Amino acid sequence: MTRILLVIKNDLFRMGIASSITEYDENVHIENAGDWTTMQSNLNQADFDVLIVDTNLSSYSNLVTLEKIRSKQPDIKIIVLGEETEKEWALPYLRKGVDGVCIKTITKAEFQTAFKTVLMGKKYLDDELTDFLLMEISNPNLISLLTARESEIMQFLLKGHRTVEIAKELKLAVSTISTMKNNIYRKMKVSNIVDLVGKVNLLQHRA
Repeated sequence: MTRILLVIKNDLFRMGIASSITEYDENVHIENAGDWTTMQSNLNQADFDVLIVDTNLSSYSNLVTLEKIRSKQPDIKIIVLGEETEKEWALPYLRKGVDGVCIKTITKAEFQTAFKTVLMGKKYLDDELTDFLLMEISNPNLISLLTARESEIMQFLLKGHRTVEIAKELKLAVSTISTMKNNIYRKMKVSNIVDLVGKVNLLQHRA
């Protein structure tokens, strides 16, 4: 029996994913976790074959725990599901070794293909994300648009530092750091730290 842990916030979407799985394979046991903390508790209590995570319940700091999950359950397969409007999130998860990356608008058949591919021990990246990542690689390097100070602050952000911590380290007002962080997001064409990490990784990989 395949043991699966779903970490998906939206009840209707979670039910749809569970239905797609059981339609593909009835010999499964599915458990649900409503948040990241509950997920880690479930993983500490039992072994699972597949972990399916909604990126809305994650953050950049949470990504580090994926490595810890791997150390505890090295054979677990991990699939992440993200928003179509924020495709930059895909790369950070890929770099953390997830097995499948899909946008939430994929069809039932496409999800079942992803599920089957991951169970077979292969990687899966849906076509729309593949096209997006390839297109991003061909774009000009946005990092060059940042000022020296913005580049410095971005490095702190990439390491997971909070606005207050950066302000203290650089001896600047919190409001100043907040303004510059917003400028960084605007210039890098992202809306959050996970997207920023993904965009930087893409640009550095291409360099």
